[in-house]
Amino acid sequence: TLMLAALVALPACSDRKESAQELLTSRLVERRDVDFQNVETFPEGVVCGEYRTNDPMVVRNDFHRFIVRGEEVETRASELDWKIFCSRDPAGALFTTLGIGPVDNADTQLPKLRTDLMLLQEALAQYLADNFTLPTSEQGLEALVTAATIPPLPLKFKPGGYIATVPLDPWGRPYHYERDALSGGVAQEFRLFTLGADDAPGGTGKDADIDTGQLKYLDLVAP
Repeated sequence: TLMLAALVALPACSDRKESAQELLTSRLVERRDVDFQNVETFPEGVVCGEYRTNDPMVVRNDFHRFIVRGEEVETRASELDWKIFCSRDPAGALFTTLGIGPVDNADTQLPKLRTDLMLLQEALAQYLADNFTLPTSEQGLEALVTAATIPPLPLKFKPGGYIATVPLDPWGRPYHYERDALSGGVAQEFRLFTLGADDAPGGTGKDADIDTGQLKYLDLVAP
């Protein structure tokens, strides 16, 4: 039975590798004669490997790491993404590298953190689309519920707001929100995070700091 299951799995893995390579190639500017090596499949359908393009205009055609997750393609995978996504145990890798987890420990509250951060991130994206800027750090996340009364005032605030209420983190504290200074005339960058149960920088387990930049890892290990 085990041998039969392995034989069935082989074509599926091969198909995932091929579709991942095709998807990556479609995202490249130079799509001719793309070489691949060390392409492997990982949990949740993730495909990792290395590629290079044979562009005659490039002096050095080195291999670059890539990661394909669903329709998401990273053509220059970071070291951190590589360690977590390209692991046989991504949950373990997440805990080892960032101290987030363990996933099966209810004290870490990862499902709620993921839900809250996704909700707030989507609301901020909608606010930005309507008003061409994000709420300032001073206006805070409450600017998603009711229109801010301190400048800069929103240009086109959505009737009813972007969320009904601002959620608190699992330990009853507000999520931290910081908007970066203006860049190119439009404020589009922000940091949204919790400092964990201890409400202090650093820490592991329930005390780990988690921000929206780590949502992609939570999507993988704590859906």
